Amino acid sequence: MKSLAQKMAEFTFGLRYESVPSEIKAIAKRHLADTIACALGARETAILLALEKHALATGGRADATIIGTAEKVPAAVAALVNGTRVRYLDANDIFVLSRGGASGHFSDGTAALLALAESYGRSGEEFLTCLIASYELQGALSQSLNFWERGLHPLTNVGWVVPIVAGRLIGATPEEAVHACGLSVATGTALNTWIRPAHSIPMIKSVAVGLVLERALEAAELATLGVTATDDALENVLEQLRPRSGSPFDPTPVQRLGQRWSTAQNMLKLYPAQIHTQAAIEATLRLNQKGIRAEHVRKLVLHGHRNVCGGVQGAAQAFAPVSREAADHSTPYVMAMALLRGRLTPSEYQQAPWKTPEVKTVMAKIELVIDPQRDRAFDTEGTLGVRLVGEMNDGRLEEVVVRQPRGHPDAPLSDAELLEKMTWLLQTPAPALKAQRLLDLCNRLSTVDDVEELIALCRIA
Repeated sequence: MKSLAQKMAEFTFGLRYESVPSEIKAIAKRHLADTIACALGARETAILLALEKHALATGGRADATIIGTAEKVPAAVAALVNGTRVRYLDANDIFVLSRGGASGHFSDGTAALLALAESYGRSGEEFLTCLIASYELQGALSQSLNFWERGLHPLTNVGWVVPIVAGRLIGATPEEAVHACGLSVATGTALNTWIRPAHSIPMIKSVAVGLVLERALEAAELATLGVTATDDALENVLEQLRPRSGSPFDPTPVQRLGQRWSTAQNMLKLYPAQIHTQAAIEATLRLNQKGIRAEHVRKLVLHGHRNVCGGVQGAAQAFAPVSREAADHSTPYVMAMALLRGRLTPSEYQQAPWKTPEVKTVMAKIELVIDPQRDRAFDTEGTLGVRLVGEMNDGRLEEVVVRQPRGHPDAPLSDAELLEKMTWLLQTPAPALKAQRLLDLCNRLSTVDDVEELIALCRIA
């Protein structure tokens, strides 16, 4: 019997651009444009400047561009920096299961694949084929097991999948790609050490992606040089990390690769914040759009499932975030900023607003209530919606209900909404780069020249 890695490699190396449904190609292109905008939007942050300094000091072959600069470094090092860029703002896409549960940001792997496409001179069609393969493999694994139950962060998905897809881009054989997966499984599996309700979230939330990608590309390169691993590494680690309770691994989604497409189940988040806070932000903005301001409100009561009104998002620490990483996972913080500013963009995290009396006062007005009915709907239907009740100082009640947040596959973003998001992502780091131009180029991506033009757009220094 073929191992999981062998089945995944078989699908990856057998996938052809012309065999992918046109709607899946269109979705992948929109997600690519969104991902690059997310990476450019994080350009001037402290952690990225530190990683750039590290990358340039490391030296080596000038293979791939550091997004947002004119500098080129080895592909694996570029993946370290650019992968962190994509993830930093927490605005990149995320896979949503048909039922509640663990998921993952499949665009976390895009930076590594783009670095290889540039380094090896691959065509736009070949890059897009590999990008779709990456999304499909991650979708299959996300539906096969609950990473959280095994003490793993869903980022693990990237470390297991990218080496296989990278193998195709660098010209490896399917067998070498399986060995690359084995090398990465043994050394790049991501233990969840930072998403814990009683603890603040540190910078590893973003940089872990880059570290995993760097190791994944190194694994792919080493495999082509004859370094071997086991072909059943995935089975081995799943056996060793068997949960004491919870759902077992279901191999069916991996076995059905190519028979159905899960790329369409990825959500383009409209706001730079954790997925479960998206509906709460949308509901609060609707209040703001009605003319309701913070000074009019006595109390805001949010009724939602446990992952928006509890967990990291609703814990006591969420009412007193101490970092950018904690703030974008805080339901009360993002609600407070939505009410105060009438928007939620990267600007709402600058200069640490969570420290100000104004924001603290609004957060103190927020009450989070886990609604059993919405909890059941989350588990059985994957419903991420909320009900927000605002109690005004004059005694009036204002209510807003959001069933699914904008960007969810059930409520997809229009091109206008996506372009608006991309515009505010690009506004500070790349004001000359128009969102429409970036989206248009991704939509027509085909040749080697197209990939080179896309990379050139990323060199905004």
